[in-house]
Amino acid sequence: MSGLGEGAAGAHERGGRAGVATARAGGPAGWDDAVERRWTSAAATPAHRSPATVSRVSPPSWHRCPFGACLALPILTPTPRASFGHHRPTTASCPSPIPVPEWSPAVNLSPSAPSSSDEAGVRAELTEAAAKLVPILAGQAEESERLRRVSDDAARALREAGMLRLGTPRAFGGFGAGVRTSMEVTAELARGDASAGWIANIYTGGGLIASMMDDRARDEVWGQDRDAAVAAALTPSGSAVVAEGGDLVISGRWGWASGIHHARWIALAIAPSAADQPPSIALVPAEDVTVEDTWHVAGMAGTGSNTVVADRVSVPAHRTLNMGGVLAGAYATRHEGEPRNAVAVASMLALAVVAPMLGMARAALDLTLATAARKPMSLTVYERLADSPSVQLAVADAASLVDTAQLHAYRAADDLDHAAAETRQLTVAERARIRMDTAVAATRSREAVDRLVSVSGASTFALSNPLQRIWRDLGTASRHGVVNPDLGREIYGRSLLGIAEQPTFII
Repeated sequence: MSGLGEGAAGAHERGGRAGVATARAGGPAGWDDAVERRWTSAAATPAHRSPATVSRVSPPSWHRCPFGACLALPILTPTPRASFGHHRPTTASCPSPIPVPEWSPAVNLSPSAPSSSDEAGVRAELTEAAAKLVPILAGQAEESERLRRVSDDAARALREAGMLRLGTPRAFGGFGAGVRTSMEVTAELARGDASAGWIANIYTGGGLIASMMDDRARDEVWGQDRDAAVAAALTPSGSAVVAEGGDLVISGRWGWASGIHHARWIALAIAPSAADQPPSIALVPAEDVTVEDTWHVAGMAGTGSNTVVADRVSVPAHRTLNMGGVLAGAYATRHEGEPRNAVAVASMLALAVVAPMLGMARAALDLTLATAARKPMSLTVYERLADSPSVQLAVADAASLVDTAQLHAYRAADDLDHAAAETRQLTVAERARIRMDTAVAATRSREAVDRLVSVSGASTFALSNPLQRIWRDLGTASRHGVVNPDLGREIYGRSLLGIAEQPTFII
């Protein structure tokens, strides 16, 4: 997943919404079979095929973010610095009073493709490790919100517990985690702090994008640091000039770069030069871009989803991808023993957005149950909220909504993992259902928290009460463009009725 999308924070940074174009399943507006063939064949070549300048254009579909207007994805490693430099605080050298034990899995990880039992074992251990971080992250949540980025102590805790390694390929000492594993772990982290869970999730998605690149690029990212985090801003923007040897020189601005403050690398989507060409993805050291302080929001403030700016940054050809190829699965088998790279990227990155929401909803339920056991109900005979039948019904409803959200989200995650293990492209019908599951999971999580807030009453909104922050964070995150519930219903309904045309290619 990327930074927060326009649905979460308002209109897209560049302004202006292209008219809803009716696109054929799987492609942007104006898509046709000839274009699809050009995209697919181009995937094996450098992302840029013409020596001409790639200028910023406004094709009706590609100026919409392919993953909901914001994909600052996860996976980054901080570089020690004496100052914040590009607005990036150092975490690697930051002494912290918070004890975070170094962690390594008991499961023996092979650099080859994981078995189902291997993946399940890693999932259990990583989730347990994440659970141990919950009180640490919860203790840092207020500070992260104040800073409008995840605090240095929280980032250090994530790194030392191995949470930045979820998306690192196993060949480089990472976990190469599947969709279900990544979602369960980042949901658990979000029980402590939504923003910490969000950037861990972003880094995992960023790691997936980087892992599709060739061995030289992968070695540059993880060869010296398996915990190196990769952020991403995948709304196509900016421009590029193709230099001698096929390198790119890029310039532009990219919004919603969640987690950039603790990232070592960032994947940037470059706008195409023509409507019939796909965008490219350039992997850039975070120190080569500057960060504009644009992230001033009511919820998810700690994600630090600011704007990054590149000014004639040179990117070697081996650190670029064809975005059409990424979406079409052209890099699925580039690296042997890494089935994760065969996942349906658009579906996965959209679904992963809801993982932190699951953790937020669970945290809200836990907080409310604890409050109900001790707090009296104002202006009633009930000495505890828990004694009131109305509260009993409300928490039952909320718990069921949380369960419903998890069931939908993890069903979709399993569908993605199983297809990736088989190196099989999902059908449009399967992807449409995943899009619906994504919307249902986000909506039910928000509904659960809304009910729980009412149980605790007006005292919930005291700034000292963490429940109010969860309510604001979830209210913001669940408005992300890729979890639009009505659009999800439309996509799924069209698929069920056999209507080939879809209102978006992000399916």
